Amino acid sequence: MAKRLVSHLFFNTNELKLKSALPVLHKKLHTQVPTKEIQIPVKCGHISAKLWGNSESRPILALHGWQDNAGTWDPIAPMLAKDRSILAIDFPGHGLSSWIPPGMMYYQWELPRVILYLKQYFQWDKVSILSHSMGAIAGMRFSCLYPDDVDFYIAIDSLIYDDFDLNLVIDKYPSLMEKGLIAQSRLDKEPPSYSLEEIKQLWHRGTNKSVSLESVQYLMERGVKQSKKDPTKYYISRDSRLKYVLFNPENKQFVEALVKRLKCPTLYVKAIDSPYSADEYSTYMREVVERNNENFELHFVPGTHHVHLNDPNIVAPLITNFLKKHNFSNA
Repeated sequence: MAKRLVSHLFFNTNELKLKSALPVLHKKLHTQVPTKEIQIPVKCGHISAKLWGNSESRPILALHGWQDNAGTWDPIAPMLAKDRSILAIDFPGHGLSSWIPPGMMYYQWELPRVILYLKQYFQWDKVSILSHSMGAIAGMRFSCLYPDDVDFYIAIDSLIYDDFDLNLVIDKYPSLMEKGLIAQSRLDKEPPSYSLEEIKQLWHRGTNKSVSLESVQYLMERGVKQSKKDPTKYYISRDSRLKYVLFNPENKQFVEALVKRLKCPTLYVKAIDSPYSADEYSTYMREVVERNNENFELHFVPGTHHVHLNDPNIVAPLITNFLKKHNFSNA
């Protein structure tokens, strides 16, 4: 039996004070669902999370994308949390979560370990995964490594890390390593600061306009801090080392062997206007999953990589129907 989640809640008072110092970035969501800010202790500090809905039952674990944060689920969570509570985490280095220690760099295969840690910490019997982009890749890896520990897996616009030209990847490594060292030397320094409107534009353009200008506000609430040098300005507060992660393409045989182990009911929502997971390699791996998982469900929807954030009304019904189809509502 999973422990009652409420017994593990740690109210994030410092972070809540910080957030309250910021201007209100968006109006209240139209559907009112109870939320709680919590902290989960880890060796290097804490993982911050936002709990939507009833804290008495095991929640759906919501995993965000690279350089995003738990705010990516703010528009869609109220539509889903009526039937199942949702625990949206900030991965280490993102949002309100602690950074890894100085001298270290982020590694994408550590993210499935975060999921494993949360399962053990909360003593969940199973993990229910709702995920996007980097979080979806982490969710896929965990679901394949621990097929008996996941009751369902929902991925938005990513399943595996895309295939890239190896020469281009290797060509970028020297620069990424050098910039990573520079970032290490600046961890105690405040980043450049801007007005909130300037940050909104920078964030929008930084995602190749995948996150709409209207949606940036949800990410800013957990990803922006007030400047100590100039209180009229703000800065993007995620760990700058995240920009210089060495994303490494993986052997095709390894990935194929991995995805063949995905057995739980799976919903994959692919955004038509997104360039990710659209190459021949990704399509082949998706087809491998389809052939080996009778409970695999795929939907193509109009929208960008962040379709769940920009257009939750498109994605939410697909998720709701999937949960009802497999009797995961009110679990």
